[in-house]
Amino acid sequence: MSEPARHRDAYAVFQPMQTRWRDNDQFGHMYNATYLELFDEAMNMSLIDKGFLDHASDAPIMVVVENGCQFLREVAYPDRLTIGLRVAHIGRTSTRFEMGMFRADDPTESARSHFVMVTVDNTTRRPVPIPDEQRAALEAMRAP
Repeated sequence: MSEPARHRDAYAVFQPMQTRWRDNDQFGHMYNATYLELFDEAMNMSLIDKGFLDHASDAPIMVVVENGCQFLREVAYPDRLTIGLRVAHIGRTSTRFEMGMFRADDPTESARSHFVMVTVDNTTRRPVPIPDEQRAALEAMRAP
């Protein structure tokens, strides 16, 4: 059984997002894959804001090894969204991100997602420990 919808205050970082006309199917529902695209984009924007995901450098990068989505209430175009992000767990090489999708100013999430990312060497793609400066940035995004 799933836990109840989380409130905005369960998240540490927020990204505004906009649904698009093409996100809806013929029944007016947003495609399932679009939820994950929006979650992924919000997570990447949050990480870029913190100095992560520089694929042009030799620094370690993070790659997705697991994700999932739970639908709680319908979202569809032309909804304006806010996606909240929090770090739920930091391991030696991996991090679990949890996100909530909020319609307009709704206080509770309409959908939630998780992504597990592993820090890897940019050349070999083998797991490496999370660098100290990245670990500090991740700690700042921990669940409140």
